Amino acid sequence: MNWRRLYAAFQIYLVVGGAAVVGATFWAMVIAGICRFAFELDENAAVLFIFIPLFLALAIYLVKALPKPLRRAGMLSDEPERFGPWLATRPKNESD
Repeated sequence: MNWRRLYAAFQIYLVVGGAAVVGATFWAMVIAGICRFAFELDENAAVLFIFIPLFLALAIYLVKALPKPLRRAGMLSDEPERFGPWLATRPKNESD
C-alpha cells in the first residue's frame, strides 16, 4: 500500500469535508435565522424546514466546489512529497 497516497487522500477528504461542513453550517444558520425573524417562524420549524435542507444542499455543493480554490490557496497539496518531512521522498527513477 502506498502510504503517501493514502495520506494525501485522507488530507483532501478531511480538509474539503471539514470546510464544507463549517461553511454550510454557517450559511444555513444565518439564512435560517433571518427567515425565522422575517417570517415569524418558531425554532423547530426553522430548523426542520430551512436549516436542514439548506445545510444538505450547501454541503453537497461545497464538497464539489471547494477543492480547486483550496488548492490555489495552498491548503491542499498536489504532490504527497510536499506534505512534510515525515514522508521521505524516493528517487524519481523508482516507480510506485
